[in-house]
Amino acid sequence: MSLHKLYVEASPIAEPNISGIGHMTLELIRALERHPDCGQKFEIVLVVAFNKKHLLDRWDFKRVKVKTIPVHMRLFNILWKFDLLPPMDLLLGKGTYLFPNYKNWRLLRSKNLTFVCDVSYLVVPEFVSPKNQQFLEKNITKWVRRSNKVLAISKNAQQEIIDNLDIEAAKTLLVPCGVDGSVFKAQSSQKVKQFLSEYELPNDYILYLGNLEPRKNISGLIDAYKSLPRSISKKYPLVLVGGGGWLNEPILEKITAAQADDYNIIRPEKYIPDDLLPELYGGAKMLVHPAFYEGFGISPLQAMACGVPVIAANNSSIPEVVGDAAILVPAEDTKAISVKIEELLSSTPLQKKLVARGLEQSKKYSWDSSAKVILTELGIG
Repeated sequence: MSLHKLYVEASPIAEPNISGIGHMTLELIRALERHPDCGQKFEIVLVVAFNKKHLLDRWDFKRVKVKTIPVHMRLFNILWKFDLLPPMDLLLGKGTYLFPNYKNWRLLRSKNLTFVCDVSYLVVPEFVSPKNQQFLEKNITKWVRRSNKVLAISKNAQQEIIDNLDIEAAKTLLVPCGVDGSVFKAQSSQKVKQFLSEYELPNDYILYLGNLEPRKNISGLIDAYKSLPRSISKKYPLVLVGGGGWLNEPILEKITAAQADDYNIIRPEKYIPDDLLPELYGGAKMLVHPAFYEGFGISPLQAMACGVPVIAANNSSIPEVVGDAAILVPAEDTKAISVKIEELLSSTPLQKKLVARGLEQSKKYSWDSSAKVILTELGIG
């Protein structure tokens, strides 16, 4: 019996530093690879341009094959952008093709599953770069039409896809993000202490983890932090960890200005690799995630799995992901954010309650469960 081939468009994980979609792609591949039917009923085939293949080697997959496209990634992207690619399954083979990042290819005799992680470019266009917004608006109808199923990462995103892209609910499939509880868990005090020393971080900080861009509301978080009594802000630094995003110059200027005013705001100079994120969470007194919009919101889930209390915005998919395990606040209300930070810092019982609830909530989301949804769609799960 021939194995069902699951082709994964692997460019999101074939980069030196991967994005949120890259992390999702990586974790789904790992979960699919762990499934007992991998190698028995289906096989995973990663598809990438030949000049990017070496960037897949570091992931140390055990039961995954790789097929390369015989053109340079730069040329391939140009052909892809202008929809000049032939039906790619004629070149690569028949099977099911999984596209993790909105874009897909024409296929002649294969099934197409395409992730549309959110439609923020339609719902909150002010937080999307004009170039990206125009690209998505121009092409999304074509990509959705070519898809057998459009994959959404949260119920909120799924409903927004249905409402804004005018497609039947039956054409969508909910495949939530997950958290690996074997990795994201409470760390020993010794490991946390060693991490803090290596990255020159204090203990008991207020943590933000994510891109520095307008949608994440870093400016609002800084204003909320500056509203805290000075005795609190001096005791509990605000640590901002994440790469630069679109339109981040005003954010960086605001950080610099607050630091000049002697506010204890820290951006680690050294890059913190993903495998040390549990230790980063472990050193935090809390995570504050005040974003204006999220398609899912992975850092609150990871923080909860690590036993860290969470304050998060009460919009988009965030309440769905955190349930009753986080303090929810309006993203635009910096005073409310400040009040809740102070309340949480001053109440050990509240901290313990949120930690206990967070650990339970995080167990509801696993990459293995998400992989099973995909396999069920293939008729394998």
